[in-house]
Amino acid sequence: MDNSKRIKILINSHINSTIAREHLFESLRKLEEFNSFEFILTIGGHYELNEKYRYNSHDKRYEIEKNDNITTIKCYHNSIDFNALITITEVEEYKNNPDNFYFYMHDTCKVGPKFFQKMNSINLTKMTTSRINNGPSMNIGIYSQKILNSQKIVKFLQSKKNLSKEKEMYFKSVKWEEDYVFRNDKNNTIIDNFRGVFNQNNITDYYGTGTMRYIEYFSNLDLYKMKANWGNGRKWTLNN
Repeated sequence: MDNSKRIKILINSHINSTIAREHLFESLRKLEEFNSFEFILTIGGHYELNEKYRYNSHDKRYEIEKNDNITTIKCYHNSIDFNALITITEVEEYKNNPDNFYFYMHDTCKVGPKFFQKMNSINLTKMTTSRINNGPSMNIGIYSQKILNSQKIVKFLQSKKNLSKEKEMYFKSVKWEEDYVFRNDKNNTIIDNFRGVFNQNNITDYYGTGTMRYIEYFSNLDLYKMKANWGNGRKWTLNN
């Protein structure tokens, strides 16, 4: 099975996350299948676009740059974990293509050697969404454009749109409803029926920036998540 023309890799990021983004792409580019897939990188926090394009509707306030198989989208909002999903429901190229599928992931991930093989093994027949784990999934998983375009989901995503730098940590720390789309899709499945996650015991300054993280590993996709905000009593952070 070859999903390289059906699944777009959708990466959720923000303006201050350069180190994590570079680390993720380094792991992706090592794999021979890299050039076969299309990547959409959404970078939140470009609030200056609201002034630059103040006479435009919101869907016209993005700046989009295409370079080979990577499309980089600068977002006029910073909606934390919902940057990518909001963008996909506003940019015409995507929202007007209901047959699209996306694998959503955070920039604070890295992939192992079998990632694209796992991606190609996913059966998209009748799929609307599929999450990475049976428990909390950090919104990571497969989304169809059809489910994202549904009225209920669009309304929810719009309610999570943040247009102010001063409110970023508010949107990060309040009840932000992880996995909302998955939980509101009656047809949601679990990728490869995965029901476990390996947590590395050691907590480490993974990116060498002073932010402590622990690493979760999802063998069903050969994917690692470097997790900083895990409800451990630490101060919420958006830093790498």
